[in-house]
Amino acid sequence: MSTSAKDWLIGKALKVVVAVPPLHRFVNRRLINSYAYATGSRPRAFSMAADYTTWPGLTDRRYSGRHLGAQRAYNAALPPLDEVLALFKRTEDRRATDTSLLFPFFAQWFTDSFLRTKWKEPEKQDFAENESNHEIDLCQIYGISAAQIDMLRAHEGGRLKSQMIGGEVFPAALFEERGGTMVLKPEFATLYSEANFNRVFARADDAQKRSAFAVGLEHGNSTIGNALMNTLFLREHNRVAGVLQRAHPDWDDERLFQTTRNACIVLLLKIVIGDYIVHIAPADFPLMVVPGMAEEESWYRTNWIAVEFALLYRWHDLIPATATFGGETRDGSALRHGNDWLLQVGVDQACRDASRQLAGKIGLGNTAEFLLDVKKSSLLMARTCNLAPYNAYRKYYGKPPVESFEALTRDPALAARLQSLYGSIDKLEWFVGIFAEAFDEKEMMGELLKTMVANDAFTQALTNPLLAKGVYNADTFSKEGMAIIDETNGLADVIVRNTGITDKAEVGFKIR
Repeated sequence: MSTSAKDWLIGKALKVVVAVPPLHRFVNRRLINSYAYATGSRPRAFSMAADYTTWPGLTDRRYSGRHLGAQRAYNAALPPLDEVLALFKRTEDRRATDTSLLFPFFAQWFTDSFLRTKWKEPEKQDFAENESNHEIDLCQIYGISAAQIDMLRAHEGGRLKSQMIGGEVFPAALFEERGGTMVLKPEFATLYSEANFNRVFARADDAQKRSAFAVGLEHGNSTIGNALMNTLFLREHNRVAGVLQRAHPDWDDERLFQTTRNACIVLLLKIVIGDYIVHIAPADFPLMVVPGMAEEESWYRTNWIAVEFALLYRWHDLIPATATFGGETRDGSALRHGNDWLLQVGVDQACRDASRQLAGKIGLGNTAEFLLDVKKSSLLMARTCNLAPYNAYRKYYGKPPVESFEALTRDPALAARLQSLYGSIDKLEWFVGIFAEAFDEKEMMGELLKTMVANDAFTQALTNPLLAKGVYNADTFSKEGMAIIDETNGLADVIVRNTGITDKAEVGFKIR
């Protein structure tokens, strides 16, 4: 049977499954569990608190978790870091098959909210601690702490602070002009820690500061994608707050804010499972969030972000060599600190243009020059954390070890380079291996990387307390909030509700 015939049959079968709700829920559960049970459930025996199992390592979430124990002797014998880094350097502008630039915009914005390795001075950096809440909680627009949330709230009608620029709503300005220079607005003086603020803004010029937004995370202005997503979800929060205020004029600001926040967090969870993960998966099956489903499974445990999860998301390859917005093509590096570009083209056009151009393709040899320093720090993090080799992780996730570099890459030239560096496939470091994996044209990443993404995504997202049986109800979200949640299935829904775009087919993670 030809590939096209098989695809047609699979498509027909999926339509039958989706048309029968009990069958849809059954297949949905089986598919999610196939990844959620790919490896052992939390709590994990190891964390970055120590090389061996300790009570703090089992309970203190200030330390990042880890899937496999430290292997110091193995890491001490790895090839020179700069020689390995050369494997990642872009040699040609390889593009994805159908993944739009909107996907990496969302992916970075989404994952930066919970993958928060603690920043330390270079000579003290051990990558052991994190600054994460370990939850999907929309801290991108709300902030991590109660004090941050308070600074970002308008304290009126449950809304967040915002501003109008060119007739469009954006997050509030972070800086203001005073004495001919741009300075941090007093109301946001302690929005970020001094260390994180300096890390992001120490080298920022006045032009960059003039377009910076006050958002929940210090790196919320680091890319045009972050700025775009923060703007969309701030608009959605304020829109939902308005709906609830009109329906419940007796509710005070606090109740309006908290109920709106609850609803918006679940909107994000639905987008992650039903849109984002579906795009990553090879089968175009409509996954759905079923409240309470996770409580029936043994993987229903307290969330704890692992260092491997933080590292596997270093998808710098998705950023293409060039990007085009508003008819202007610039080098991919222009996507950094791109608030001015966003303000120039507007949110509507940015959403359309991001959805119309292909992202880069995940894999070795496709990281832009300007992102190699970040990739280098990722390699350094993997080695400092003394991670196990690639094949050890395959075994951990129930997959047979790969027997040769050529079987891994399907590329004789790349296989030869890896062979010369590592000597044996069993000595290949995990961070290199997950990007060396070959994959078919209809997929966007290799087998182990996809499995690890899905395993952590499902077991971290579906254990959210807002999805618990005793919590998921109209008391938590309001009747109106429940209706908004029910009618949200993807990012396109949020975009259409908060822009001038009326056709959902114009925007999305997949280029049709």
